[in-house]
Order: sequence, then structure tokens, then C-alpha cells
Amino acid sequence: MKKFSKLSIPYLIWMILLVMIPIAILIVMAFQKTNGIKIFEGKLDFNNFKVLATPKVIESLWLSFLYSLVATICCIIIAYPIAYIIARAHFHNRFLVLSFLVLPMWSNTLLRTKAVASLFMEGNIISSIFAKIGLILPTLDLYGKPLGVIIGMVSMYLPFMILPIYTVLEKIDHSLYDASDDLGANTFQTFWKVTFPISLKGIITGIILVFLPCATGFGIAEGLGESGLIGTFIQQQFGNNLTYGVGALISLVILIIITASLFIVGKVDKEGETLL
Repeated sequence: MKKFSKLSIPYLIWMILLVMIPIAILIVMAFQKTNGIKIFEGKLDFNNFKVLATPKVIESLWLSFLYSLVATICCIIIAYPIAYIIARAHFHNRFLVLSFLVLPMWSNTLLRTKAVASLFMEGNIISSIFAKIGLILPTLDLYGKPLGVIIGMVSMYLPFMILPIYTVLEKIDHSLYDASDDLGANTFQTFWKVTFPISLKGIITGIILVFLPCATGFGIAEGLGESGLIGTFIQQQFGNNLTYGVGALISLVILIIITASLFIVGKVDKEGETLL
């Protein structure tokens, strides 16, 4: 017990310095009136809460929720068959396949965003290559469009949906499939009654891993021409408007939502079968 306590000291210091203290600063800033000159006025101010009811914030929250919801649904539709095929396939190179799928995660997100954005612009590299051989491709013209932003989000976060679903599917006891066959169930019935209910834990974890960064991030959406999401709004409060109190308050609201979501996942996944 003493060894465990000593080993946990560095992690405790890390949590205090990089998690607890920044959150405490956000809480204090949320109740302060800031104008870019003084961050802490020393007086309680609840005027920042009025911003939560403004049309700009409501619209940003709604757009963030809508984009994230559509992107998450698309990730589920694409990721589940991929994870299912890898988990059920009879070959010895699963790790190689998974490594290939998560390979984009090892590169810089900003660079990947710029690469996707360049494909959506007129005169992109693919169109230029085909033009040299005499083929004229139609311009996608998706930069700054909802479809382009959603495609970008899906391409960035798809591995985060594949991995937890695969983790659960790969751990399913194959004797359950044998029992289902012995009871006369066909392939679809086995999937619907056995595979899918068990894989729900992986799906829920994937939803958290995809939906939350899509809803709260600003780099991908802004890089693809969309500046109306809540993540961009928060960045503007800290970067351009210097209204730190407003940015801190909205950040706290999102932090509470994230914490509640992770708490729900923890309740659902009591056995720790997924990545969370």
C-alpha cells in the first residue's frame, strides 16, 4: 500500500497542476467580468450567464450538435461492418489491418484537415493530375459546406469508432454462436440476438469518442470553412474578443456535459470491456 502511495505521487502532482488547477481557474473566470485588461476583477459577476441565452450561442450549440450527430451516425454505419469483418475474419494479420486503419491518427490533425480541405477546393491536386491527361473532373465545391465538414469529421474520427467496437466484438465467446446455431437461429437472428446486444458497449464508447470531440473542437470545422460551431466561438472569446469569462463559462458547461457522458459510459461498461 505504501509503495502504491509513493508511486501515485507523480500522477497526483500531474493531475493537480494540469487538471485541477486549470479547472479551478476556469470556474473563477466564469464568475468574473473580463475585458482583456484584467482577467480577475475580484468581484462576483453573473452577467456572463446571459450569454448562454443569446441567439449566437444557441445557434452555435445547435449546429455543433447537428454536425456531431450526423458525423457520429456516419461513423457507426461505416465502422461497424469494418470492425465486424476484422473481428470475424480468419487470418493472422489483424494487427496489421488495424494498424493500417489507425495510421492516420499518428499524423498531425491540422495537416490532415488541410489535406481534406484542399480536395474540396477548385483546382485541387487530383483534378490537376487528371487534367494533365485530358480528363476534366467535376469540382466537388464542398469547402465551407455542411457535407464537406461532416466528411472531414468522419475521416478524422472514424478510427475512434472502429477500435472500441472491434475490441468488444473480438472478445465475444464463440461458443455463443455455436449455441445459437444449435438452437436453430439463422445468421441474422444470431447477429441481432447475440452479437449486436453485446457490441452495444463498444458502440456507446465509440459515440463518446467521436461525438464529443466533433462537438467541442474547432480546428477541423474551421479548417474546412465552418466557423459557426461552439468550439470556434469559445476560441474567439479567448483569442479575439478577450472576453475570458464568457469563454470560461461555456467551456465549463461543455466540461460538465463531457463528465456526465463519461460517467454514463462508466456505468454501462462496468467490466471495462472497451477502451474506456
